[in-house]
Amino acid sequence: MTAQPFTYSDSVEISLLTCSPGREIWAEYGHTAIRYNDLHNHQDYTVNYGVFSESQPYFIPRFVFGLTDYSMGIVPTDLFIEQYSYENRLVTEQKLNLTAADKLAICKALQENMKPENVVYRYNFFYDNCTSRARDIILGHLHGKVTFPPADNKATFRSMIHEWNGNGSWTQLGEDILLGINADRKTTKAEQQFLPDNLRKDFERAVYNGRPLVSTTKTLNIKSPMVEDERGFPLTPMEAAILFAIIATTILLVEYKTRKLLWGWDLLLMLASGTIGVVLFTMIFSQHPCVSLNMIIFIFNPLALVFVRRTIRSECRREKGHWWLLWEISLFIGFIGGFFQHIPLPVLIVALFLLLNCVMHQWIDRHHTTNIPTM
Repeated sequence: MTAQPFTYSDSVEISLLTCSPGREIWAEYGHTAIRYNDLHNHQDYTVNYGVFSESQPYFIPRFVFGLTDYSMGIVPTDLFIEQYSYENRLVTEQKLNLTAADKLAICKALQENMKPENVVYRYNFFYDNCTSRARDIILGHLHGKVTFPPADNKATFRSMIHEWNGNGSWTQLGEDILLGINADRKTTKAEQQFLPDNLRKDFERAVYNGRPLVSTTKTLNIKSPMVEDERGFPLTPMEAAILFAIIATTILLVEYKTRKLLWGWDLLLMLASGTIGVVLFTMIFSQHPCVSLNMIIFIFNPLALVFVRRTIRSECRREKGHWWLLWEISLFIGFIGGFFQHIPLPVLIVALFLLLNCVMHQWIDRHHTTNIPTM
C-alpha cells in the first residue's frame, strides 16, 4: 500500500523499527524500517526499504550479479506489525530524541523518496540495503552530530554474518564459498551497521547533541515459542566432508593396490568441481564487491569442464593426462589463498583429497611409464 504524502505537526514521532530474523534465507539477518507517527493528524506509517518481488523477470540471475532492484514501501504501522506477528518475528521500536527541525527535514526527505523516480534503488547486501537506507534517511537529516560507540576493530563482513547463520550450516557454507577476500577485511563503523541488530545496538548507545539519541525502547508485539524444524539434509557440511574423505581414501587405496585409475570417480570429481567453479567464475562479473576475488576458484576450478572429455578419454586409453598437474598447481594456489581468505574446513578437507587424487594420477602415470617394456 502506498501512503499519501506525509503530513507534519509538532506531535510527529520518528522511530527506528528493528525486526527479528525470519525463516526465509533473505530474512535470516532481520530487518529495519522507520516509523513515522503524526499523532495530531492520526497518520501512523512504516517506511520499509526492503520491498522486492521474486516474480521479477530473471530474479535469481539478477540477484547473483548484484542487479536486484528493491523499493521503498509505505504501509500503516498496524499492518506492518500484524505481518511480522504472523511471521512470528519481534518488532522493536526505538523512539528518537529529535528536534522539530530534524523531524521536518526527515519528513521532507521521505516525501522526496516517495517520488516515482526515487522509489526504486539498486540493492547491495553489504553497502546499500534496507538498514543502511533507513539509517541514512535519519542521520542524513539531523542538525547536529551523532556519536556512536567505537567500531569493533576485529569485525569483518564474514564474521558478522557468521553470528547470524550459525545454525544454518549449509547456508553458512554456501555463503563462505561465494564470499571472497574482500569479505575478510576489517570494517568501519558505518559498514558494520548493515546488519539490523548492529544498528539497533548502536542507536541504543548513540549520543546526539549531548543527549541519548533514543528516548524510549519497547517491543510492539509478542513472539510465540519457536518449534524447531526437522533437519532437512541429514548431514552437516563437516559430516559430508568426512564421508567424502572416507570414500576418497578407499578409492585411493584401491588405485594404489591395482595401479589402475577409476575413471568414473575422476569424471564425477571433475564435473562437480567444474560446475562449482563456473559459478565462482560468473561471480567475477557480479556487482557485489565481496565476491569478485575468491581464492576458492583455484580449488573448484572451472577449467575442469574444459579438460574433462580429453582427460577421461586419455585415462581410459591409459595415456598420460596433463590436467592433473595443472589441477595440482591450482590446488596449491588455493591452499595458499587460505592465508588471505577464510576457507571453510569442509572445503579444505575436500581440497586435500582432490590434491591426493592428482598426486595418485601422476604416480600411476610414472609407474606405467617406467614399466613399459624395452626392445
